[in-house]
Amino acid sequence: MTSFKYYVGASIDGFIADRNGSVQWFKPYATAPAVEENFQKFFETIGAVVIGGKTYENIVRDVTEGSIPWVFGDKPVWVFTHHELPTLPGADLTFIRGEVGFWSRDIAQSAGAGDVWVVGGADLAGAFVEAEALDEVLLVTVPEVLGEGASLFGRGISTQLAALEIEQLGTDIFLARYAIG
Repeated sequence: MTSFKYYVGASIDGFIADRNGSVQWFKPYATAPAVEENFQKFFETIGAVVIGGKTYENIVRDVTEGSIPWVFGDKPVWVFTHHELPTLPGADLTFIRGEVGFWSRDIAQSAGAGDVWVVGGADLAGAFVEAEALDEVLLVTVPEVLGEGASLFGRGISTQLAALEIEQLGTDIFLARYAIG
């Protein structure tokens, strides 16, 4: 059965982006060998991707400028947005509006035998929690304090997590995997 998983990196104080909305602070950690290896294993299990409009816009800007490649390959990418957004040639994109719960079955079907990666942003991940559609959180915590910025779920949600696994991914970098509910 397809699971919806939020795989995300965060500072030790729970922020996924700095006060300016940038995730550039995380790049040195993302390239640590054990972090890259863990992410590659995770990504191989993914059949579809869900992303929020703001996060998608940032990725498209970076791809267009040539600073990063399109990392989702030929996987179906579902973009939750209230705006018209640019497309990328060759990307399998579906732009949707509405409630997470309404679309979750279609998104899961598009993943085939794989799971769904809820990329973010934080508000979208929070919406998946509120809709009781998020199954796991995979949290890469790094030794950095941002003090403010975008929090893990971007909204005042409350839910119970159950630790499934904790793994060290290099000096002071940890992956904690939690089940939701």
